[in-house]
Amino acid sequence: MKSIALSTLKSVAALLLASIAAIAAYDVLAFQPRQLEIRALLNRAPPEDRDPPASIRRYIDAAHRSTYPPSTAVARLLLARLGTLRHENALSWHVRVVLWDLLVSLHLSQDQILALYSTLSYNGAGHGISQLSQKLYAKPASALSDAEAATVVAILWAPGLYLHDKSRLERRRDLLLARAQTRH
Repeated sequence: MKSIALSTLKSVAALLLASIAAIAAYDVLAFQPRQLEIRALLNRAPPEDRDPPASIRRYIDAAHRSTYPPSTAVARLLLARLGTLRHENALSWHVRVVLWDLLVSLHLSQDQILALYSTLSYNGAGHGISQLSQKLYAKPASALSDAEAATVVAILWAPGLYLHDKSRLERRRDLLLARAQTRH
């Protein structure tokens, strides 16, 4: 019995080490070579996307509370922006997103993740929260009311849907306002 337990423990340890080695290799081969491009995206971001106001941060958190974290959205946005998308089956796509999500979370701060989210998110006519704020309200994101900030973040969830259906947009905005009030 003792030898079975020891053998099982060795097998589990070997699997864990192999997984860690595979993730480390993927990091070195796929993520690290893109670090300069990621930093350049952050440096080129408009100031209010690079450092989103507290209200925008709060509503991004509320938007992702019941689904996937912003780092997953950023992983997908980076894969698309950096030209690393290719025709592949669904399983390999999901594995790449999971790996990029893990590596984004490991290598980037929460501030950098939110900056990339704010900069790269499609807003219906371009990219970024600051651009959408100017388009909708003719003012910077830092000057938005809570309802306006929630509306801007709500649109990023599905711009094609929410920009053309005001009642759905209002429901989504109200959901974000309510989630932000409950704080988990």
